[in-house]
Amino acid sequence: MARKHRNGPQPGHDDYVPLTDAQRRAHADALSHAHAGHQCAERAASLCQAGEYYALLGDHNRAEQVFREALDIEDAEPASVHASYASFLLDQHRHDEALALIAAARRLHPQDPDVFDVIGEALEEHHYFQQAARWFTAGLVAILGHLTNLQIDDLHNDFDVTILANGRYRARQALGLPPDHIDNLVQELRQASTTPQGEH
Repeated sequence: MARKHRNGPQPGHDDYVPLTDAQRRAHADALSHAHAGHQCAERAASLCQAGEYYALLGDHNRAEQVFREALDIEDAEPASVHASYASFLLDQHRHDEALALIAAARRLHPQDPDVFDVIGEALEEHHYFQQAARWFTAGLVAILGHLTNLQIDDLHNDFDVTILANGRYRARQALGLPPDHIDNLVQELRQASTTPQGEH
């Protein structure tokens, strides 16, 4: 019987999916060395991914080390490292440091929807609902440039818009705020997704 070659993605590759702690460790180690010697956005992103895996493994000191290294990379996507690091700090109950990082992230005027989603979800998870709603809203503005003309088609056609609008809806629900037109669109989308096909 011919021996099978390992042609699948290896640790450090974007398509690699680690299933065990040993695999997660190998993946994190590979990510932490990816693009070594280059102070580029890709290096910062790899370090953040490594930090998230180290945190998952409970190696918080190593996680913080790579997050700090990523924070020093000037070519990183604006506020992307701040978002990941702040989420880590909130999970470590270091709220003052996390909120300071989030404030710094806002001053960088991020445009990447993931930044708004990561920060919004981290704030929401730790019950900073008002701040979470603001970040989700700011993310929608960054994508669309406006909110007044938001339509249901925007939610159907843009995954990032859907994610941010849903997050905003959850945060506003937690605050007990009455639904506005964006919340109504989210409710309409949710209702449509639970209605069996053929029913009108």
